[in-house]
Amino acid sequence: MRGTWLITCCFALVACDKGDDTKKRDDLEAAGAAMLGGGKDDKTKAIEEKAAEERRKAFEEKKAKEAAETAKLDAIVSRVVKAGDKPSKDLETACTALITIYEDWVKAIYFDDDGFQLDFFDHKKKNLGVVKAKCAKLQSIPATDCMIEVIKGVSAEDFSEDDAKVVQGRPEYLFDACAKQFAPEKMQ
Repeated sequence: MRGTWLITCCFALVACDKGDDTKKRDDLEAAGAAMLGGGKDDKTKAIEEKAAEERRKAFEEKKAKEAAETAKLDAIVSRVVKAGDKPSKDLETACTALITIYEDWVKAIYFDDDGFQLDFFDHKKKNLGVVKAKCAKLQSIPATDCMIEVIKGVSAEDFSEDDAKVVQGRPEYLFDACAKQFAPEKMQ
């Protein structure tokens, strides 16, 4: 009986051998070091630093491009955002005048985007309904009159295609400028 018990204990000791445990531990430490960056060689670090520098440079170029675009838009705002010559008598009249002239906005700003124009004019009633709803939500006669003046300004002969392309990139910028100038309490 003692012999059987002794053999069972020996098998149990052999089965519980912890010789492979140090190997597993080394693998875990290596994986942890790789995750923390400790296992990277100089070449890998240099590649990652170069990629990070390129991303940083691209981000700064994008910011500079956006700043230049905003400066161009601000110059356009200073030319076309103004109060209407004759104020509308009520909001409904102003919104109706806006949707009447809004087609000129689409033609002037999206002069080279046939797809946008086709989509707009194919769904003209719905799109003009959206414009009228935005006008009614704004609830500002002076801001709506300003939007009408903006459309007249961008539809004028002296408004260049380059300026139209700039506005095409951020079409709501001019209308937002009208709202900020003539209805700042409505901007939230």
